[in-house]
Parts: sequence; structure tokens; C-alpha cells
Amino acid sequence: MSIEKARWQDEEMFWLNGPAFYTAKIADDAVMVLPKPTGILCGSDIKTLIDGAPRWDSVQFDDEIAMRHGSAFVLAYEARATRGPDTYKALCSSTYCEADDGWQLIAHNQVPV
Repeated sequence: MSIEKARWQDEEMFWLNGPAFYTAKIADDAVMVLPKPTGILCGSDIKTLIDGAPRWDSVQFDDEIAMRHGSAFVLAYEARATRGPDTYKALCSSTYCEADDGWQLIAHNQVPV
């Protein structure tokens, strides 16, 4: 599997999977910028949030852009996620870094649309 395809697969799993996936794939010092009231989270605060958060039933990505620069890989896209009757749309970006134990998410940003 290509590095790009694997990152898109990881990205989808961040939307759909729970705490075990986050623990395996997110850097300990990662940063997330999410819509209020959540706001800016760093490190263990991200994993604490995920422990109690409901996951999405499905997610679709549009207008995808992927770029590798050295040991970093950036994804940018528009997400459309559903949970029951609710739909959430956002412009998103995620940055992954190649570490000794594989690729890890180091930053994620969402802007609702």
C-alpha cells in the first residue's frame, strides 16, 4: 500500500474508530484545533476527549489534497460525517510525521462549513 493511501486510510479511521486507534496512531504531543466548545487540545487531553466521545457512523472526503515533505505528510480535504440523523461538514487538515514506530498524527484542524 502506498504511503498516501495508508494516510487516507488512517484519516478515515480517526473519524470512525475509538480510543485504541488513537492511542496507536497519535503522537503523545499532538495538537488538535476543533470547533468550540472543544477548542484547542494537546497531548493527553486529546485522548481524554476521545475516551468519552461518540464516533461517527460514516465519513466521506472530497477535494482531497495530499503532500509529502521530508518526514511529514499533509492531508487537506472537506469531510462530511454522519451519526444517525446528524450530518457534520468541515474543512480539515492533518499532518503526519514519520517516527521510529511508523507514521503518527501530529496535528489536525477542523473548520465547520
